[in-house]
Amino acid sequence: MPDISKKTFIWAIISLIVLRIILMILVMNNIPDTGMKTGGFRPAFTESYQPDESQYFQLTRGLISGKAEKLVPNIGAPLVFAPLMYFAGADSVAEFAPYVFIFQTFILFSLAIILVALIGYYLFNSRTLALVSAFLFTIYPWLLLGFLKLIGYDNAIPAFHYQLWIFILSDYLSAFWVYLSFFLIFKWFKDIFESSAMNWGKLIALSAASGAAVLTRVGNFWFILIIFVVFLYFWKLKKAINYSFFLGLVYLPQLIFNTVAFGAPWVFGYRDPSVGASTSSIALTEWFNPENLWFNFSKFSPQYYFLLFLIAVAFFVFIFFFGYKYFSKTNKKFVVIAAAWFWSYLIFYGLFDESLSQLRYFLPAVPIFIYFFIASIIYIRQKLCLKKQNV
Repeated sequence: MPDISKKTFIWAIISLIVLRIILMILVMNNIPDTGMKTGGFRPAFTESYQPDESQYFQLTRGLISGKAEKLVPNIGAPLVFAPLMYFAGADSVAEFAPYVFIFQTFILFSLAIILVALIGYYLFNSRTLALVSAFLFTIYPWLLLGFLKLIGYDNAIPAFHYQLWIFILSDYLSAFWVYLSFFLIFKWFKDIFESSAMNWGKLIALSAASGAAVLTRVGNFWFILIIFVVFLYFWKLKKAINYSFFLGLVYLPQLIFNTVAFGAPWVFGYRDPSVGASTSSIALTEWFNPENLWFNFSKFSPQYYFLLFLIAVAFFVFIFFFGYKYFSKTNKKFVVIAAAWFWSYLIFYGLFDESLSQLRYFLPAVPIFIYFFIASIIYIRQKLCLKKQNV
């Protein structure tokens, strides 16, 4: 497949950003009909602002006033929201929602498109395929809406809205930090992991981005483990220690917050029953269970949920198997890291209760699913063409 020039690549990415903006303006005007209201900044499937959104609002307002509110969420997203709330002067969730909508939908997602394109370039070694990846990333919420409508899923519209980066939640910032971190890994792989030089600036930048990912959502600890394994593989123990130190500095605000709000750095809001969190004696057992892998599909069809589970497993195994074969031949350097990105989030949130009710938990892994999907299609196509030539 012929590759495109760098100039064309840049202008194509800009075009995708413009396309995304146009699509979101249409959504705000209820095109397609998904029940948007309140000036286009709010979907109608909830009568009021969700408890999670209210908690993020309260936590952000508390940080501005210097108070450690005893609430469930981590403080990564509120730390980013705080300047926005301060300059907007928002005094309620309703007043704050449009500013978060604009920031995440038009600014943060535009940056995400750029990162998805650049990561795709490092994985495929092709600007054309990178651009195809970014295009699918841009339009996939609408494709998802069409598919869920086709199979008759009752929550198709809410699932669509959750993919648009429009709510006062941490999922979107979490995804952005993960994308940025993987971009830095692939871009600076030689300098950070292979080189014997410390390259302090690049190491600190990776520590800051990945630290911000964990500070935003604890589920991103899988990403940190991937980085540590790469350091250990190349026997860069000193770099691993320095990485841990700077990562710790980025994460320190959460530990300070935990101490002030809950009395100890290791006590988090999601483990405190007084704020509505898990009361299980075994950490997280109320949320994570192997049975959730198939029971989550009961949200789609109570009668045929296990069949849907098998279909989903077959799909992901299919694109991973053939995608891995493709990347093993074209990019052996990054294929294992890409595989770890693919399966860590898929299995972790597959075990999570209610993960399929909104699909927002899988946002950090959406790009890698797209990359493997494209790679699997190309691999099969190449094999079919080769077989046809040999006949």
